[in-house]
This record gives sequence, structure tokens and C-alpha cells, in this order.
Amino acid sequence: MKNVVLYTKSECVFCNNAKALLKMNNIKYTEKHLDRDFTREEIKEKYPTQKTFPVVFINEEFIGGYTELFDRLRGKDE
Repeated sequence: MKNVVLYTKSECVFCNNAKALLKMNNIKYTEKHLDRDFTREEIKEKYPTQKTFPVVFINEEFIGGYTELFDRLRGKDE
């Protein structure tokens, strides 16, 4: 995984879990934080099916949230 981007928000357990999972697997990521780096409306506009955080991208491909990231790292979706 070369380019991982997480869109996160404060006090989000799944956001924290996603960051911990990436760190545990020695995967570098870029974090973009709600209200500091983007608005909720921007995410809703671009990804209307994603209702929860984090919003995860790998190599500029939207993959979903924490569960999809977990599955991808465990090889369950390939």
C-alpha cells in the first residue's frame, strides 16, 4: 500500500482503530481531519454512500471505512 489517506473526525473509535491498524502494519498514511481539512458536506457530496468515519482511500481509490480497511489488510477482499 503506497498511498493511504484517512478522513477522520474527533472522538471516533473507528478512526483511532484504523490509525492503530495501519501503524501496527507499518503503513504510512495521511490523515485529513473534519473541520480542519474538509467539511462533512464535501464528503457527502463526493461519497454519498459513506455514512460513517473514517473514510479510507488506498492509491486514490475509495475503499470504504474501517471494516473495509481491515478486510483489505487481511486479504479478505482480493
